[in-house]
Amino acid sequence: MTVIVEEGATAPVVAITLVVRVGSRHETAGTNGVTALLGRALLKGTGTRSALEIAQVAEDSGGAIESGTDQEYSEVRARGLARHWRALLGLVHEAATAPSLAPDEIERERDALLAQIRGLEDQPFQVANRLLNRALYGAHAYGMPTSGESATVQRLGREDLVRHLEAFYTPDRMVLAVAGRVAAHEVLAEAARLFGRAVRGLAAPPLTAPPERPVWPRADERRPTQQTQLLMGFLGSPVGHSDHVALKVMSAVLGSGMSSRLFRALREEAGLAYAVGAFYPTRWETGRIVVHVGTAPSNLGAVEAGIRREVERLRTERVPDDELVRTKAFLAGAFALDLRTNARRSFYLGFFELAGVGHGYLVRYPDLTGSVTGADVQRVARRYLVEPSVVIVGAS
Repeated sequence: MTVIVEEGATAPVVAITLVVRVGSRHETAGTNGVTALLGRALLKGTGTRSALEIAQVAEDSGGAIESGTDQEYSEVRARGLARHWRALLGLVHEAATAPSLAPDEIERERDALLAQIRGLEDQPFQVANRLLNRALYGAHAYGMPTSGESATVQRLGREDLVRHLEAFYTPDRMVLAVAGRVAAHEVLAEAARLFGRAVRGLAAPPLTAPPERPVWPRADERRPTQQTQLLMGFLGSPVGHSDHVALKVMSAVLGSGMSSRLFRALREEAGLAYAVGAFYPTRWETGRIVVHVGTAPSNLGAVEAGIRREVERLRTERVPDDELVRTKAFLAGAFALDLRTNARRSFYLGFFELAGVGHGYLVRYPDLTGSVTGADVQRVARRYLVEPSVVIVGAS
């Protein structure tokens, strides 16, 4: 098990994040949603504390304890006053290694997860995002919703959660990251005492590689909405790839901020969009570059044509120096603002370490983005912006 401690000398607070290599990426069509349900149930009681007692200890420590799941990872995180770091670390350890998974608590969390899934289905953007994942990745696990499908979640039993916990919540799949006013040697010693008896898990079954090209070119779902969501997606590179940072800059040129190309062309100049942008989530395997636009149904043709024009500009024209400098400054500022809290720092330390690029990536990333050139942006645009999937949800 890897333990990372970042000693801070500012505010007397601490953040603890346990990142685990398990997410919907590690599910099958028959178990989709098991990671999300397990993540919810972890904090609902352990072998020695009830859910209420867990919450009370966290609040008595001046903070809170939470859990979360994603496509590639899960996390248990706690924050509070630095003088209570031992109590908070103890809570994280108990939740991740000895949850009670009481049947009545599982049922309550199942109901809450099903309500969340229903809520997502009422949001056109979320529906479009789900469809885009399926269009890009097909039946691969990346194409499945992180929260799971309602039918699958309803069938999951306690034995499924126990099996998932035993298979994936093991020290060789964990990174513990602690940031705040603490002494590193003390945290390391306590982490060894708490987690030292944890049993290494069995070798996980081999994962199927994501597809090399989008599975569906188009998908749509008609709904009686006044605003239609149009998403265009391309397959991208994983975080450890040499093209990753250039793709971050390219995505920002395309649709991050009010000075980005799509915002200016589609919203400010043409008045075709209510909302517009682009994002490129960091993934440990094949990622995706996504353009999203909310528009009136009558504007769909003009919006898609406008997106394709801006994509082609990136492929055929080098980004001017002044625009590149402005975009990289925007990225650097957004990253620095995201790292203002110990909670975010501890997360990124654990996330990058588990992703295989090392926790030092947190320090290297600003310099990496700063070194991206206009030629780099054009090169990755030519390589990756070639075969889109287009998804439309709403009236058309």
